[in-house]
Amino acid sequence: MSDSRPSASFRFFAFLLVSAAVAAGGWMFLRQQGQSAAAKPSAAKGAAPVLTAKVTKENYALDLDAIGTVRAFESIDISPNVTEAVTQISFNDGDFVKKGTLLAALSDAEEQAMLASAKASLAEEEREIERLKNLVKDGAAPEARLEERKTLADIAKQKIREAEARLADRRITAPFDGWLGLRRISVGALVSPGTVIASLDKIDVVKIDFAVPETYLGSVKEGTLITARTDTDRERRYEGKVSHLDSRIDPVTRSIPVRAEVPNPELALKPGMLVMVRLVVEPKLSLSIPERSLVPVGSKAFVFTIEADKARRIEVKTGRRRPGYVEIAQGLKEGQVIIADGLVGLQDGAAVKVAGEYGGPVKPFNPEQTAQ
Repeated sequence: MSDSRPSASFRFFAFLLVSAAVAAGGWMFLRQQGQSAAAKPSAAKGAAPVLTAKVTKENYALDLDAIGTVRAFESIDISPNVTEAVTQISFNDGDFVKKGTLLAALSDAEEQAMLASAKASLAEEEREIERLKNLVKDGAAPEARLEERKTLADIAKQKIREAEARLADRRITAPFDGWLGLRRISVGALVSPGTVIASLDKIDVVKIDFAVPETYLGSVKEGTLITARTDTDRERRYEGKVSHLDSRIDPVTRSIPVRAEVPNPELALKPGMLVMVRLVVEPKLSLSIPERSLVPVGSKAFVFTIEADKARRIEVKTGRRRPGYVEIAQGLKEGQVIIADGLVGLQDGAAVKVAGEYGGPVKPFNPEQTAQ
């Protein structure tokens, strides 16, 4: 009886056939994967979408911040020169008054009587002088008598001026144009020197006092522009100029007091108010590009320009910065086109496709949206 099972040589041959088939299938799979992988770099070699920007000139002035205090252009606490009772008040709280406006009157009955008496004496002496002139002319009276009457007339005039001065002390007037504060007295009150009747401030133009470090003494001078803002209205800016620098530097803080004058037509700035002051020192108009255009490599900085639809890397020297932008001191020219966005993975000499202009730091560029 013969054995029907396959021989050992046949089983070995079948094993070799199966192994060859598996190896061939694996080789075909790897070949397809290699072709797919090779296709990816070729796709990556296509033109990269980028956004461009032009090199422009911008102001890169150095700004200096300080804390300042608002002061009235002119300010005074109005008080009397004498001790008397108040008989009249001629203003209301917050009134605007012109120079010479009567604000208050004090009791002046005695001074009025003195003035009337002095005027009467002067009139009497003037009549006597006229009478004596005719007598002296006719030789009926001596010249000395006429001169005596003239002296008495001069004394009467002096008494009139004294009485008028005493009356003026009892009429309190505004020494300059300005805005009154709150009234602090009433009719009938007994006032004396030092008693504040009201404050008077000229604030259509105000002064702002602040200090700057002595290291900026060469940059801050009369006429330097400033802007000021308050905590009550942070969006509004008040513009003015430095009017004076103090003659001394504080040896403790090593700073110099500075005063600026700022127009205040709406009277929004009040004396004593705290303000933030910014000085524009060292004004400078320089080439400027978006800060995101820079490609740092070690201690150097580069930007990409476009030549014949290809990216070209150029080394630049940078200077001052401001939010979203950087000053270019060397390496570029005004009006030159640079790549502002789409720089990830970009190489020197790579093909690029301009997808538009860079819209600023607020709207970052998304290459995937452009590709779609």
